[in-house]
Amino acid sequence: MYDIAVIGAGPAGYTAAIRASQAGLNVVLFEKDLIGGTCLNKGCIPTKTILYSCNLLSELKNADKYGISADNISFDFIKIQERQKEISAKLRKALTGVIKNHKITIIEEEANVIDSNTIITKNDTYKAKNIIIATGSTPNTIKFPGTYDSNFILTSDDVLNLSVLPESIIIAGSGAIGTEWARIFSSLGTKVTVVEIMKNIIPSADYEVSQRIARIFKRNKIDVYTETSIQEINGNNVKLSNGKELTVDCILIAAGRQPEVNFGEINKAIKTDKFVETSDNYRTKINNIYAIGDVNGKSLLAHSAIKQAEDLIEFIVNGKSKVFDKNLVPSVIYGSPEIASIGCTEQFLIENKTKYKKSIFPVSALGKAHSEDKIEGFIKILADEEKILGTHIISEEASAMIEQIAVAMKNNISPEELKDVIYAHPTYSEGIHESLLTLKETENNI
Repeated sequence: MYDIAVIGAGPAGYTAAIRASQAGLNVVLFEKDLIGGTCLNKGCIPTKTILYSCNLLSELKNADKYGISADNISFDFIKIQERQKEISAKLRKALTGVIKNHKITIIEEEANVIDSNTIITKNDTYKAKNIIIATGSTPNTIKFPGTYDSNFILTSDDVLNLSVLPESIIIAGSGAIGTEWARIFSSLGTKVTVVEIMKNIIPSADYEVSQRIARIFKRNKIDVYTETSIQEINGNNVKLSNGKELTVDCILIAAGRQPEVNFGEINKAIKTDKFVETSDNYRTKINNIYAIGDVNGKSLLAHSAIKQAEDLIEFIVNGKSKVFDKNLVPSVIYGSPEIASIGCTEQFLIENKTKYKKSIFPVSALGKAHSEDKIEGFIKILADEEKILGTHIISEEASAMIEQIAVAMKNNISPEELKDVIYAHPTYSEGIHESLLTLKETENNI
């Protein structure tokens, strides 16, 4: 009998397996698809690889302003796609090696949990004292009224296998996935239309972030229709709820993800309608079965999954409980400029009648931003006297800067204390210091 059986080898699953092995436990890891899960194979890594090519293309096209001559700039879409697949394959091979080096048994088959200690596959039966469900999520799919070819509707999985760059595309949804793909396609010359059912693009973002990104999209000739949905499709003709009719090559559905809850006969006993319900320490309704990562719905981000895995193994091994605080999870949307946030949005504070201070510092006031011609964006900090309540950044290196705020919030470092940190010059991080210095009481906070 194994000490721990982990179902799913994405960030939650492989982290749990490795940490458990490091603690001296005997571990079996099941994966029916690819080691590394969505993030490594169909999400984070491939899209960031493509975005790097897009950012480099943009830099080269504008090289003349930096005193660099770069003539006849072009790109090869197939090579861009091949590179993202090569990077994922390389990382997957390395990760598989790490797992094997930890003496973890890998079973590349679909796992079926039939009771609290038993898992069966097509070829064998396995017993475990504890079972960890880390089956992740899959892209949401939508069926629209009308008549159209099945290849006309793409998911975020499908788009990674495109061999021909579309000349025009509708992206349905403007969260992280929709925003990143809008940036990718736009930079490669595709005519992009973003359709968002909510009032603002990036609906979960601070409203001033949404407004600024909408302006940037407009400048980049990305059409955006908010409070709009796809009403009907006939062939390549798409009718929107706002009355607009468009003819495009394809539609990318970027309307979120759904948990993968088909992990066996026991799922009826422990799953809810959408996510697997868990109590303290990620326990399901069965004490020795746990659920971590996307499948429990607490936060559909790879780094959240990794944190949950580490905390769970700490609990199983040492009995030490930790509370997952979604408010301390940073989120990043990649591209140029990056978008990063943590904590409360301003609209949340207003809706909850919370007293707060606010500052917005323009990136254009930073010397390094001018040196690199990356002056778009701002650093917005929301705080009270004792702690930072939320931070929202549009800037180059936003993904790095947000971690400084995450450390401060996790350790209850006050704005006054954070002001005393010495920030290197010239850096983008100086903007955090400047923003802290300009915090002011708001008038619309109650």
